[in-house]
Amino acid sequence: MLRQIKDKISFVSGIFFVILSFILFYEASTLSPFGAVFPFAMTTILIILSIILIIRSFRFEIKVINQTISYVKIPLLIIVFFMWIYFLERTGFIITSLISFNLIVLINSGLNISLKRITLYMILGSIFILLLYFGFKNLLLVPLPEGLWFRDL
Repeated sequence: MLRQIKDKISFVSGIFFVILSFILFYEASTLSPFGAVFPFAMTTILIILSIILIIRSFRFEIKVINQTISYVKIPLLIIVFFMWIYFLERTGFIITSLISFNLIVLINSGLNISLKRITLYMILGSIFILLLYFGFKNLLLVPLPEGLWFRDL
């Protein structure tokens, strides 16, 4: 006998992501063997996480308490996102991503978090972005934008 679904949103989301994963897996199969490695890895991870989400939906229910929408944060986050896209080719991945990530941390933190914790988030996020850049560039040999403004230097 099936257990009762406690978190219907997680269950439906998990089913949606499993279906999406299979569609993406099929689309990735049309790529070359070398080009399909990364999409296959990501879709496999997405399938595993979706199955975990479905299983979790039978056990736990997520309740959101006192959730308010900030009509200032959302436009600021959208502006930062589009600025990241605009400046990515001009200033390169590292500089654009570091600035954008740290702006996102500042926008989302508000006045609820101490300066020490905000600084910690910024440092750890910056280290993660640098590791991501060097991992993609050196290990996976993925060319990331270096910046048009710095090519002549």
